[in-house]
Amino acid sequence: MVEDINALLERLKFSEEESVQVISNNIKNNLQGFESWVVGKIMAEEKPNRKAMYRVFKSLWFTKEEVNFVALKVGDIILKFVCLEDRSRILNLMPWLFDNCLFSMMPFVKDKDIDTYEFNMSPFWLRVYNVPLEYIDCQTVLDVGKVIGELVAIDWKDRNRGWIEFIRLKIKINTSKPLRRIVKLVGRNGVEIMCVLNHERLPDFCYLCSLIGHTTKRCRNKVEGPKSNVLDLQYGS
Repeated sequence: MVEDINALLERLKFSEEESVQVISNNIKNNLQGFESWVVGKIMAEEKPNRKAMYRVFKSLWFTKEEVNFVALKVGDIILKFVCLEDRSRILNLMPWLFDNCLFSMMPFVKDKDIDTYEFNMSPFWLRVYNVPLEYIDCQTVLDVGKVIGELVAIDWKDRNRGWIEFIRLKIKINTSKPLRRIVKLVGRNGVEIMCVLNHERLPDFCYLCSLIGHTTKRCRNKVEGPKSNVLDLQYGS
């Protein structure tokens, strides 16, 4: 849209008055500039009450300074943090849910068109079950994480970087695609091991198409996906 507007403006002839430039000094003097802003979007087909969402998030975040929510269009919101420390902490604690709807956020980028932000890429904590103890080491954890998506963080359980029940990773995944259910790990003896994924704090989710943003009752996908006895484990909280 911005490119189309600029193309139209290039064709116009401006009067002498319209050609006068306004020099802004706002960026240098404004301590509440865009560097601490965040762009957010509600990733759900049925949008929740925005004002209620603002109140809940403000009460949960305990920011040092006030944060203002500015609605741009359906689902798109600018969050104006005053303190960079507040912004970093809130982004690191993602994902954030309201009324079981995912609120995806990312840092504001100067001159970036709002339509080009990849709101579908959101980090989630997930657990990887059924990994044999003898295979749980640093390299295996890194390899498994990279296969699932963009590895953001690893929750090491002890000083020796080991786990007992599961591996816990924070992965940035594409919420516009069906959630991955398993990872196939091949052992040193060549035997394939089926490792089950459990996504924590999952928002509204459809068990038919495996997509986030709606429930099974409201699924528009007529083709039912594969069923599995491990669904309750895989998508449990």
